[in-house]
Amino acid sequence: MEDERYGEFESPETIEAVTSALERSGATVELIDVDSDIYFQLEKRRNNIDLVFNNAEGLYEKELREAIVPFFCEHLHIPYTGSSPKTFINKMDKTVAKRIVAYDAVPTARFQLMKPGDPLDLPAFPLMVKPYSEGTSIGISQKSRVNDMAELQEMVTNIHTLYHQSALVEEFLPGSEYTIGLIGNYIFPILEIDFAKIPEQPWVRDPYVKNIENPYISHLDWTGQLKEFALLAVAAHESLEVKDYNRMDFRKRDDQFYFLEANVIPGIHPTEADLTNMCRHAGINHADMIALIVHTAVQRLSKTFPERFSGKTELLQNQITNVMANIVPAGTITYRNQIYTLLDRKHGAQ
Repeated sequence: MEDERYGEFESPETIEAVTSALERSGATVELIDVDSDIYFQLEKRRNNIDLVFNNAEGLYEKELREAIVPFFCEHLHIPYTGSSPKTFINKMDKTVAKRIVAYDAVPTARFQLMKPGDPLDLPAFPLMVKPYSEGTSIGISQKSRVNDMAELQEMVTNIHTLYHQSALVEEFLPGSEYTIGLIGNYIFPILEIDFAKIPEQPWVRDPYVKNIENPYISHLDWTGQLKEFALLAVAAHESLEVKDYNRMDFRKRDDQFYFLEANVIPGIHPTEADLTNMCRHAGINHADMIALIVHTAVQRLSKTFPERFSGKTELLQNQITNVMANIVPAGTITYRNQIYTLLDRKHGAQ
């Protein structure tokens, strides 16, 4: 399909793998395609759904496009996995997300919003230019790193023309990119994407780079500095009020990690997704990763919807107990009285 936003939609392979994982955990699964009638599809099933495993993206609704299913689930009192509509809306506006995490002392690169013809307020090139409200590297290419006013104005105009929105212009942070994943209170091995190792040495993680980068991704050990990084990630996670699971991207400059963005519905492809990769290197296979997401949601939601889960989650609970019994933690960190467990990468992939 021509619209690159379809790149956010999950493949039939992913849908099949997630369905199989849910069934393995004891669920009866029904697929619901999100279309213009999604409210009515949910409404007619509202008394029969114990839990919606939400993995829905929209197309043209900008900041609202990931919030639609959670919003309708809230209205219909249907439990669902993942974050609230508020979190999705805040996250989809990258400038709002940066301001929220900065309030809790999570560093971000300096930035501004620009439309064609707007003056530049940032001090120096190079700069990074991207749509302010897209995901999955939509609107990002190697030309997104600009070195002068002519390149900047060209990129701002292209974004305004193609995506009908302002451009987020921010300081370009050189070097590697780091992505960190959480499910519940577990923090998974950090992935480092070292652009210097990738053919042609790209500047940014655009869709083409994502297709070829896997051999060049490193899984990092928990050094003291990376534990400090994990604390920053948890602070950003909590600032945005993310629920159940999340993956966040950072870059480092002068030994300081800087927040790029949160992926509140991270990819869950059975082999290629970053979160799947992290879990695999912690000794958790894809099916168990899906089960852990569901288990985290059920633990949170059982207080509000006890009748939905009573007597139905024993198989899921046993599965998670057995999986986590084989995982040796690499320590813990504490943020605002919440304890998070670091999972090591030294256990073999499954």
